[in-house]
Amino acid sequence: MSMNSNTDGFECSNPHYRADTKYIKKDGNGKVKIYPRGLNITWGNDDRYWMFSDKENEDSFAELKQVNWLEVTGSTSEKVEVGKWFKVSFNVTLRPNAFGWDESNIYIMAKIGKKGRFSFKKLNLRNKNPDERFNIPQNELKIEVAKSAEDPILYFGMYEVWSNRWKGGLRIHHALVEECEAPKEKKLR
Repeated sequence: MSMNSNTDGFECSNPHYRADTKYIKKDGNGKVKIYPRGLNITWGNDDRYWMFSDKENEDSFAELKQVNWLEVTGSTSEKVEVGKWFKVSFNVTLRPNAFGWDESNIYIMAKIGKKGRFSFKKLNLRNKNPDERFNIPQNELKIEVAKSAEDPILYFGMYEVWSNRWKGGLRIHHALVEECEAPKEKKLR
């Protein structure tokens, strides 16, 4: 766990991992890839609950050992283009010893600006193959940066904080924010 000094000079620990922006990689095509050390992970500084790989590339991961409060968040750290649409996903793996996912739904959520309203997708990992990388949500989570956005930074997260069930065996390889087309309008019959 990391140690911080409080105002009295005593050392106190912070069990939560805070994002390091050097692990947020942007390309010139509207994609932002956030590796695990570029994410905020609740309980991430406590090795009873999370483990980080030593790698700092495509093979890096944060592995959830066990928690009953899953909260992994991030942001683009810089403004995204007003008037555009973006999609958010996490690239993950379930380990063979994964547990607790049958009864637990995960929410992938995103908003524009700290005061924005969340859009979300609810999903379940119950039928996923172990050690196979996949993106969640599979049905894309798209969000528009409104022309009126005062704080055009995209905030996102992965959450399972409601079931109060223990879960583990999830590896997060990266989060991805990428520019996309607006959702197609559904035609009414």
